[in-house]
Amino acid sequence: MKIDYPIYEKINIKDYLLRCHLSKSNIYKLFFEKKIYVNGINVKDNYILNENDILSIEYDELENYKPEKGILDIIYEDEYLLIINKQSGIIIHDDINSLANIVSNYYKENNINLSVKYPHRIDKDTSGIIVFCKDLLSLSYFSYLFDVHEIKRKYLALCEGHFINKKGKISYSIGKDRHINGKMICYKGGSTAITNYKVIKEIGNNSLVEFILETGRTHQIRVHTAKIGHPIVGDFLYGSKIKMNRFLLHSYYISFFHPFKNREIILTIDPDNVFESEVN
Repeated sequence: MKIDYPIYEKINIKDYLLRCHLSKSNIYKLFFEKKIYVNGINVKDNYILNENDILSIEYDELENYKPEKGILDIIYEDEYLLIINKQSGIIIHDDINSLANIVSNYYKENNINLSVKYPHRIDKDTSGIIVFCKDLLSLSYFSYLFDVHEIKRKYLALCEGHFINKKGKISYSIGKDRHINGKMICYKGGSTAITNYKVIKEIGNNSLVEFILETGRTHQIRVHTAKIGHPIVGDFLYGSKIKMNRFLLHSYYISFFHPFKNREIILTIDPDNVFESEVN
C-alpha cells in the first residue's frame, strides 16, 4: 500500500525523512528495497524534493492484531491518522479484547492494508482522546512529539473535595511503589513530574478540574491529586472513598501541528458532558 506525502518546501529527501524522525535504519531499508517514490518515480537518497512534489512510500505490512468487531467513536481521520474518543474500560492493546483489535477490524473493513500503530497510551479506565498512526512516517513523527511534549493535551477529572487554591501547579517527583505492584508514589528520588490544574466548577462535594501536564509520568494526575488530598472520584488505588465503576479521568483536548496537512489540528470533546452519566 502506498501513502502519499505532499511536500511544501525544497529539501533533500533524506533530510526530510530524518526531520520526520524516521530512524536511519528504516531510511536505509526503504531506499535499499526501492520503496520510496517522488511523483511516481523511484528515487535514491540524494534526491532533492521541491515544493508541490508528492513523496510516496510503499508499505508491505502484515496484520498485527486479530480483528474484532466493536464500536469506534472516531473524532478525526485522514490518510495518516485515526483519532478516537476511547470509552472507559478498554485497554489500548492486547492479544484480544483491546482497542487495537477493534481498530484492526476497522482497517480490514475499509481496505486499509496497514498494521495498527499508536504513539501513546492512556490507562484502561481513563476515557478520551487516543491517537493511532496509520503509517510508519506518521508514527515516527508523532512518537517524537509525544516524547518531547510538543503535543498539547488537556484532561478533566472529577476530584474529591473543594480546592482552596482554584488553580496552581503540583510538582512532586514520582516513582514506583515497591510495596504495591502497579502503583506509583511521590518521593524525592523519583522522576520529575509537573501538573498544572484549574478548577472549572464545583459539583456537590466534588470539583471538576482541568489538568495540563508538563511531564508524562505513569499515573501522574492520579498520583498528584491523591498527594494534595483530592483523589480522583472512583480511583480506589489512590485513596478515593467514593464507589464508582471506574475513576473519572478523561482526556478531552489535543492540539498539534500536522506536517502532512501543513496546519494545526485542534480537537475537543465537550467538557460539560464528559461525566454526565456517571455523576447523575
